[in-house]
Amino acid sequence: MILNPLIVIPSQLDEYGEPKRQLADINGQSMVVQSYKRVKKAGIGSIIVDCVDDSVAETLGEAGAYTVKTDPEEHLKNHNYKTESGAERIAATVNRFDRFYTHDLIINVHEDMPTLEPKYIRALMYALVDRDVGMATMVCPLEVGDLEDDSIIKTSVDWMEHRIVYVMKSSKVGTIVDFSRDPDYLGERPLYRHVPIYAYKRAVLDRFVNSPPTERELEENIESLRVLDAGVRMDVCLVDSAPFKVKSEKDLDFVREELDTTL
Repeated sequence: MILNPLIVIPSQLDEYGEPKRQLADINGQSMVVQSYKRVKKAGIGSIIVDCVDDSVAETLGEAGAYTVKTDPEEHLKNHNYKTESGAERIAATVNRFDRFYTHDLIINVHEDMPTLEPKYIRALMYALVDRDVGMATMVCPLEVGDLEDDSIIKTSVDWMEHRIVYVMKSSKVGTIVDFSRDPDYLGERPLYRHVPIYAYKRAVLDRFVNSPPTERELEENIESLRVLDAGVRMDVCLVDSAPFKVKSEKDLDFVREELDTTL
């Protein structure tokens, strides 16, 4: 099985319609450039950054990134459900960029992870080895307070202990059993924290965005449940910890002062 990955980094505007956090300086480079360079260092495929702002596109272009610019109003909502779908935006971008299906694997990485370990993306590829896998993602151990935090998506996993992840000795591969924000729903299995980085087989991504949201997806606000509810096998790789996501000015200050953003 030969996979030709395309990594898509969707860029967002803040709550005021401005790209302030994306362009904020972190140790000499903007956040979005820091994130792009970490993805590039993984070295596993072509990368495009989907921008909705000209200044973000210009900054990334100066760093050597290939950018496309989309209208955010084109694909925010589908099926008359009032939910935004990240997968639908990714699919719209990919289908515009790669109309001839040159790429059969689509990886979605967020722009607000300036400390993402490149080895995590390389490890993710090990979760796609089996032909039956339609989608892959990451999990990490839960931290103190995660079980009670409804913003943290929890997962249960069937691990395949015989599978070795050579690029990351602490990792392993398994199959997702279920997702929920409520740990009680997942039963007695050991639970993990979901890390929202996704790899879709192209056909699964197309099927996903052409299917309506499921009842559980809408109840839990967990997009990946649409895939599981459709019977698609989703495998995961275990990573050490969740990459720090920058959501506020306070987070930017923390990244600047506390985290190693050097490559």
